Amino acid sequence: MKKTVDLIGIGDPILDLAVEMEKLPETNTNAKLYGCCFQGGGNVPTALATAGRLGLKCAILGIMGDDMAGHANIADFKFNHVDTSHLTVDPGKRTNFNVCITERYNKGKELLSHAGSCRPFDVSDLEENFIKSARMLHIGFFTPPVVQACEWIHEAGGTVSIDAAYYKPCIYEYYRHIDIFIGSEIYFKAMPGNPSVEEAMRSIQKQGPEIVIFTLGENGCRGVYGEHSFELPAFKVEVVDTTGAGDVFHGAFDYAYLQGWDVEQCARFASGVSAIKCTRPGGRAGIPDLPTLTRFLECGVIDYSEIDKRVLRYKNGLTE
Repeated sequence: MKKTVDLIGIGDPILDLAVEMEKLPETNTNAKLYGCCFQGGGNVPTALATAGRLGLKCAILGIMGDDMAGHANIADFKFNHVDTSHLTVDPGKRTNFNVCITERYNKGKELLSHAGSCRPFDVSDLEENFIKSARMLHIGFFTPPVVQACEWIHEAGGTVSIDAAYYKPCIYEYYRHIDIFIGSEIYFKAMPGNPSVEEAMRSIQKQGPEIVIFTLGENGCRGVYGEHSFELPAFKVEVVDTTGAGDVFHGAFDYAYLQGWDVEQCARFASGVSAIKCTRPGGRAGIPDLPTLTRFLECGVIDYSEIDKRVLRYKNGLTE
C-alpha cells in the first residue's frame, strides 16, 4: 500500500496549564506567578507535535471532548502541523486536563491531573487502510485497538515505536509488537529484579524490539540496537521546565529514524531537541525547528528567534 502519512499516533489529547512560580505557597496565602499559558499535552500527542514541527506528515488518533480544552487542542495540533481529521470528538464530554507547575527555587515540578469524561478509544474508531498508509505508528500503551493497529501496520511493512513512560507489567505481553522501545528512567527503575541498564535493555530486546533506549534525564541516554550499544551524555543547557522532555525526545527520534539515519545519530538528534525544549516553559513552546536544532548540534548555540515567537504565541492563547 502507498504510504501517504509518515507518522500516526494513538493517544488521547490533554490540555496543560503550564505555571511557573518561585515555590508552592502555604495554605491560605497568595503567591506570584512568573508566567502561565495553555499548551496541548499528552505523551503521544506531544511527540506528534514535535514530529510535525520538524517536518513529518503526522496524524493523531484518540478521543477528546467538545469543550474548551478540546478546541484548544485542535488549535495546538494545527499550529504544529498535525492532522486531526481522524481524531474523535465525544459530544458533551470533557477533555483530559493537567496543571503543570514548575518551581524556580529547586527546579521542582508538580503535576495535577483531572481525567476527562470521554469514552475509551475503541477498535471501531480505527480505519484499517488509514493505519496501513503510515510509515510508522507511535503509541504509549496497549489496549485492544492499539494491538490491532500494531498488527495492521506491520502487515503493511510499517514500524511501531512506543513511549514507555511508566512501567506497566502488561507491556511484557506485547513486546513482540514493538520495533523501537524508548523507556523512561521511571520505567527502568520500576523493573523487577534490579537489573543494570544494559541487562534491562538486552532483556527487552530479546522479546521483540530491535532498538531499545532508556532516557535517563541529566544522565543522558543509553541504547542498544542489534549487537551494538551506545551511551550519550545530556546536553548542557539552562533548564527552565522539563515537562514533556521525554515526549519531545520520542517525536524527534521518530523523525530522525524515518530519515534513514543510524540509531546513535537519531538519539543525539532527539537529545538536542529535548534539551532545547527544556529551556522554555511547558511541553511544546520550546520545540525547535530544524534549522535551530541543526545549528545547536553543530556549534552548541541556541537561536531563540523562532522559538520565542512560539512562546509568545502560546502566551497569547494560540491566536493569530
